[in-house]
Amino acid sequence: MINRRKQFEYLVSNLKDIPEENVIKEKNSVKRSPYHQRIHIESLFGMLGDPNGFSYFNGYYHLFHQWFPMKYSINPNYFQQGWFHWKSKNLVDWIPVGEAMNNDTVFDKYGVYSGSAIPINNKLFLMYNGNSWTNTDTDDWHRVPCQLGAYMDENDNVTKMIHPLIKGPISGYTGHFRDPKIFKKNGKYYSIIGVQTKAKTGTVLIYESQNLKSWNKVGEVKTNFEKKGYMWECPDYFELDNKGVLLFCPQGLQSKGNRFLNAFQACYAIGNKLDFRNLYFESKEYEEIDSGFDFYAPQTMSTPDGRRILSAWMSIMNSNSPLTKYHYDGCLIFPRELSIRNGKLIQKPVSEITKLYTTDYMENKVISKNQEIVAGLINCRDIKFDVSTKDNNAISIIDLFANRENTSHLRLVLDKMKNRFIVQRIKAGIEFEDEFGTERSCNLKAEKSISIRIIQDISSAEIFINNGENVFTIRVFVPKDQYHIFVKNLNGEVNVQYKIHQLREMNS
Repeated sequence: MINRRKQFEYLVSNLKDIPEENVIKEKNSVKRSPYHQRIHIESLFGMLGDPNGFSYFNGYYHLFHQWFPMKYSINPNYFQQGWFHWKSKNLVDWIPVGEAMNNDTVFDKYGVYSGSAIPINNKLFLMYNGNSWTNTDTDDWHRVPCQLGAYMDENDNVTKMIHPLIKGPISGYTGHFRDPKIFKKNGKYYSIIGVQTKAKTGTVLIYESQNLKSWNKVGEVKTNFEKKGYMWECPDYFELDNKGVLLFCPQGLQSKGNRFLNAFQACYAIGNKLDFRNLYFESKEYEEIDSGFDFYAPQTMSTPDGRRILSAWMSIMNSNSPLTKYHYDGCLIFPRELSIRNGKLIQKPVSEITKLYTTDYMENKVISKNQEIVAGLINCRDIKFDVSTKDNNAISIIDLFANRENTSHLRLVLDKMKNRFIVQRIKAGIEFEDEFGTERSCNLKAEKSISIRIIQDISSAEIFINNGENVFTIRVFVPKDQYHIFVKNLNGEVNVQYKIHQLREMNS
């Protein structure tokens, strides 16, 4: 059982409440890290959590995230939790605006947690989950979740609404009631919220409003697949390519073969559009959004030109990240554009990535034995491989983040004999999260040619198979001289056509 008294012993509501020298100490610790990302949003210090409020407003893309700035502070360990704000003109160069919201009201005293945003006239409306507790004078604390509101003006100033929009807990459900995602449909505002039933199963609720102040519960979304897991977090609903798409994070799933191997999962279901009269969502079984080690809490937004863009937390809520040594942890994925193809959710890096391109490397090679691919001296690249062979027994291997001897690497295996794509992290630098295994894989039809795209950064890789049919998100922590790339093939020859773009650091 969590010792709440100890957890909140040094609770503060604002960074200004903490001695300046303590904050400076945290910032200086972060500077020593050799693993800073170049093209990903990451924590300036402390812990970065779920992406929130992903939206377009006043000529900028806005992206907030949960932020525990003093998470790794010691003597004392302060607890302060709010939102940090970034904005961008182009989805790739992100400006750190600063703190957006702090845990400074009676309804969010113990944390400003996840939420979303929608532009309303000349303001951005924020809907978010605040945490408070009752019975704090005893050892039997009870969570009191509230869905709260705030407005951000054109100068990026946020003002919270005084009264809760929806005060929990809700009858028939536990205190796990959070992560509101707001959207507009048929002239009404809707919010889809993650919740846990009294029977300790996960589901989502729909609320509706005409004025953003008064919210009414419509009910629980009904599906034709079995609802599993003890809590559904971070729900999102949107319509894409004339289909309805439900995103959610079911906690407590059992592993099945090479599926659901992480501590917690992020899933999607595609079906007919949600019927808002009876809340029926007709869909087949849900699938993982990402098959990698480090992906959670997805949130989407619609761009002015109509694209559906995804952000997510590149983490699984584990505590043994090598970054905590430097008093920070967490980053967000590189933004992805979504589409639907053959009933699957397709993901690809946003096209704006070309704004980061610098030096290009390209060639077409026939490879059997181990060969190095020369592509610059920094692990920050957009890598595109097309691998083809006539041999159905071929096993093609790509090693990234490799040392000169290629004894340490992140290994990608394309096994045509077993129709599988495999990612192996066991030799990729510092070991962490090993309790969830060191290998991830997906089934892959043995086509003549397979495309593999990798967005590589200093301490991460996002791997897109066959134009985004399968995606693997991975954190990797290696020395900076492990920038080599090697390719080889077992059982014959393989034709490898590659195009690699070195990427500049994002402007911030």
